[in-house]
Amino acid sequence: MKRLVFCLFTLSVSAAAFADFVYMKEDAISKSVVLRGEDQSVRTLNDDRPGVWAIYPDVSADGNEVIFSEGTGQDDLHLTYKDLRKSLTQRFNLPQKGMLLHPKFSKNGQWIFYSAPGPRGRNVIWFFDREATVRTQGTHLSDFSLETASMLSDEEAYFPRPSSDGNFVVYQRNSGGKKEIILLDRIEGKQKVLAEGMSPALSFDERQIAFTAKTDGSWNVFVVDRVSGEVRQVTKDPRDEMAPTFRPDGTLVFASNREGNFQLFRVTETGWEKLTTEASADVYSPQFSGETSYEQNLRAPFIGAARSSFGTVAHEGKIYMAGGHMGAEHTYPPESFSDAFMAYDVATDSWKELAPRPRKAHGFQIAAFGNYVYAFGGFAYSPDHKPRWKSLAEIDRYDIRTNSWETIGALAEPRSSNAAVTIDGKVYLVGGWNSTPKFENDADGKFLETIEVFDLATEKVGLAGFQIPLPLRRAFTGIEHDGKILLIGGLGEGATHFELLNRVTEINPVTGEARELTPLPFATFAPAAEILKGELLVFGGMFKTGTWDYEYVSHVYGMRLDKKTWRHTGRSLKETKGFSQVFHVTPETLGILGGHHYSQGMDTPVKTFEVLKINASGMDPR
Repeated sequence: MKRLVFCLFTLSVSAAAFADFVYMKEDAISKSVVLRGEDQSVRTLNDDRPGVWAIYPDVSADGNEVIFSEGTGQDDLHLTYKDLRKSLTQRFNLPQKGMLLHPKFSKNGQWIFYSAPGPRGRNVIWFFDREATVRTQGTHLSDFSLETASMLSDEEAYFPRPSSDGNFVVYQRNSGGKKEIILLDRIEGKQKVLAEGMSPALSFDERQIAFTAKTDGSWNVFVVDRVSGEVRQVTKDPRDEMAPTFRPDGTLVFASNREGNFQLFRVTETGWEKLTTEASADVYSPQFSGETSYEQNLRAPFIGAARSSFGTVAHEGKIYMAGGHMGAEHTYPPESFSDAFMAYDVATDSWKELAPRPRKAHGFQIAAFGNYVYAFGGFAYSPDHKPRWKSLAEIDRYDIRTNSWETIGALAEPRSSNAAVTIDGKVYLVGGWNSTPKFENDADGKFLETIEVFDLATEKVGLAGFQIPLPLRRAFTGIEHDGKILLIGGLGEGATHFELLNRVTEINPVTGEARELTPLPFATFAPAAEILKGELLVFGGMFKTGTWDYEYVSHVYGMRLDKKTWRHTGRSLKETKGFSQVFHVTPETLGILGGHHYSQGMDTPVKTFEVLKINASGMDPR
């Protein structure tokens, strides 16, 4: 029987940071899927009867779920799914027997992609919504048919590698005697040939694509930049390097037969590091989860219309949420502005609608103190301007006891798209812009260098004696840490172009001194960020992928503030999105609420309430 060529993938930052990992082990009599623990324990996951194949494993980002191809031979394969927490096994069968290969979870956990025979008999890429199909209650073996799966395209294709939300897919196409690396944008229906080669892999930041191609008689590893299209060769070895993959830290791992059997290696600054040693077997297709010190779950979504660019504050067991944008991106009809105000009760996981703020706006922040919640400024509709928008200066106060609002003052200047950071009884209203047009068709507005300070005890507002450092910015996140103001990411000056920022700026509100911390490993605006157990976590945001091309992402990046080094956690939000709000639900739990996304052809706000917390084991992810 012709030997299959197996793909290699590795998602690991360090042994302490990531979960157990799965891989395929092939010897003279079997093809098995193995789970190796951090303690080096080994467990076979598949049916180990003679003659049963188990190949191409993948593991979910949280390390709890595994999927692989299993069957009696290459023409009789099904998908085997295992939930390791519940001891649940499910099988997904083709309507007719066939070669079902390369199952892959999307990193947000919603989709499963795979390669299987299509209408014309040759393998094509298929996918299905695992949220609706896999997450079946019960702890017994269940069998499902893949009759309802969707076909990505009708071209012969293998090794699907979806983006975190499945909006784009990289795969190997076989056409006209060539193997090509294809990038398919599912939203716009656009397809791009990146290179000739096979077995592609997508980096965790979704910017790099690795593949293998034959040069001078041997297989070597190459990487192509998804944005620039630049291709570079990574290995030049007389033996074969097959099916490369990326770790979350961006380093490459692949299988090589340079020492005999295929074993796993990774590229380091000083050379190759050998990851496995199997004297009588070939090792392929390892997959690592993300950091398992975190747990992700969903809470009750907020009531009413989906919104982005709203204000939130956690106060005395409640999460208050005010205003928001309810329309498509960059469209601001009157009905897109919200005056909604509501509260989430942490203890009961339920929402309650409260009296609306006396103005419809978004792009503002709120603060709380004692019996009051305060809303500052915002971005609002204006029939008197062109464009028909303006920024507000009003300071509105909500009385928790009477469920009523009143206007108690005004900012020195209209302000929106800014941060509001509370430190020692004072709210620092930082940066942002006055969007009010200065003349007809003025879309740039005025970016603000000032910081206004609202005293929660006296309810008086004044200007700070210091300003934010250049560049001026809006659509950034501002949080408190150790009595300092942290500003993360943002959008630089100008509305006719986007200058995305990677800045992490710390401002001392006592001295006014500002300094730059380790910059983000990417430029972004509209991210969500917060501190959790001494670590700065950044969620989602918008990335630039071309001169005029942008995309929302679902990445979760972390930086321990004592180590000052950023890393991809290997985890993703359930949705790609920006303009979310993040806050502490408990000291160990962050909430990530709402936002805006592009998904499955939609340009809409969302109402998801996701939580991320430190798990019970308390394992340090660093």
